[in-house]
Amino acid sequence: MKKYLFLFSLAIMFFVINSSIKANALTFNQLPNTQTSEQWNVEIDKVKFSDPRDIKPKKGVYQTYSITIKNTKNDVSDVRVELFRDEENSNIKYGIANLEKETLNRNDKDPFCFANFPLSEKAKELEVVITWKEKGSDRNYQERFTFNQN
Repeated sequence: MKKYLFLFSLAIMFFVINSSIKANALTFNQLPNTQTSEQWNVEIDKVKFSDPRDIKPKKGVYQTYSITIKNTKNDVSDVRVELFRDEENSNIKYGIANLEKETLNRNDKDPFCFANFPLSEKAKELEVVITWKEKGSDRNYQERFTFNQN
């Protein structure tokens, strides 16, 4: 009887401990994580270049990633890239980065790269907003890429 009581208590304890541990972090099961459109190729990856001044991941608070954006269609100008993450218990999105580049041509050997940005472990969504103008035009274009928690 004591054996069954011990096993039952052990099973209850395992169930309680296991059910109370929840991971809500925006983590990517496989890196790089890439999304493409007719105009853009957006890739989220682990930090590739390590510099002592770079932001380091802080366990339980945030992880660090890099983002690379390649132009795959028309040459463009006035490129602006904004990164947003969701805020827990809110409809408001929190801005992470705001990057600008004067031109980004299809054949550029150096893509638009942000080598190290922090992303809260509480985030469930990362939104990448790209705004640009086609060369010779004053019209603004915008495209959004959303990376969701897996």
